[in-house]
Amino acid sequence: MSRSWLILPMVVLVVGCALSCRGSQRDTSSHDYLEQAFSELSKNPPLPLDKASQEKIQHIVSDLRKNASQKKFYALEETEAAKLGYRAFPAIAPLLRDPDPWVRASTLAILFRLDSKRSAPFLVGMLPDMGRIQYSDDDEFVDTTVSRQAAGYLAAAFRGTLSFITPLDEIGQPQAEERAERRWWAYHLPYCDWKDTTYGRQCWLNYQALYSHIPADDLVEHLEWEPERFKYTPVVWPQASQYSRITATRQSVHLNLIFENWGTEMPCVPAGPEPGTHVFRLVGPDGREIRATPKFNEIVKDAVIIPPVFTWNSYSWDIDLAAAYNISQPGRYRIYYSYLPPKSLRNSIYGRAFELQFWNGREYVNYFDFVVH
Repeated sequence: MSRSWLILPMVVLVVGCALSCRGSQRDTSSHDYLEQAFSELSKNPPLPLDKASQEKIQHIVSDLRKNASQKKFYALEETEAAKLGYRAFPAIAPLLRDPDPWVRASTLAILFRLDSKRSAPFLVGMLPDMGRIQYSDDDEFVDTTVSRQAAGYLAAAFRGTLSFITPLDEIGQPQAEERAERRWWAYHLPYCDWKDTTYGRQCWLNYQALYSHIPADDLVEHLEWEPERFKYTPVVWPQASQYSRITATRQSVHLNLIFENWGTEMPCVPAGPEPGTHVFRLVGPDGREIRATPKFNEIVKDAVIIPPVFTWNSYSWDIDLAAAYNISQPGRYRIYYSYLPPKSLRNSIYGRAFELQFWNGREYVNYFDFVVH
């Protein structure tokens, strides 16, 4: 029988916060990202420049300031950038503190061209910079900011689709989306691999590193030291947009769970394994657990998802929460989910229980929250 059609019994258990979100509790909202970038530069300085390179950088700075005084951008040639690279950062990066937004904007462009990977922390640090840049380009008036320039370079370097979730309690607040973007970049950059592509050096989010809470640069060593740990790395996360987190009473509320496995080996699924257990818990606006309706038994019984999840594959499970629970009171709800493997697998690498992981705009948590008006 195909594994996708095996039927699971419905057992509802109360689940606590046992998710291995260690490391995800760091609050990035209070950090000064730009100062962190400068601190890292001082701790890990590049090799010194030779005299010719020093003179070249002096000319670059002089030309940059001249262009800025004329409300023009300065563009560093690619060949020059390749020669200087990271070694030019200590001389160029301090220009990000210049009072002229044109100087700061051109400095971002230079750092990005010198070394896109090492420029990323500085780009994140400049996201709050609302310095105005206005000019005409082929009879078209352009009105932008240093922040938008920084965001554009980060987006250009990232390989994939970007989505910045805003915390529910911040939606509608001034600059809430900008704060959410800074938090996302600051948290996820350490888990990115940087690869040379036809579009230049790009950032690829390494999900194996992310869900193992190991920086991407250190992952290879861990794969060698503890290979068993990475053979099976199951995760489940909610596919959500900001709009699906705010709804009205009597409207449909859907939870779309995505199951993935970022392990190093393809699971060897035993023939006819006994079913595991899907565990749900919905907490209402008053902090109390809401009992499931009889309809929920049918929803879980008809589930077509049964781990182990095949390596590098993903499966989705759409759940109608409005049918599964009585969601009638206005306020904030939290839905928790975990999967408990069957006893027959608990002594194997596939016996790992796993919980929902959701980036809520500040950190990874083991619940999905939404608001009903």
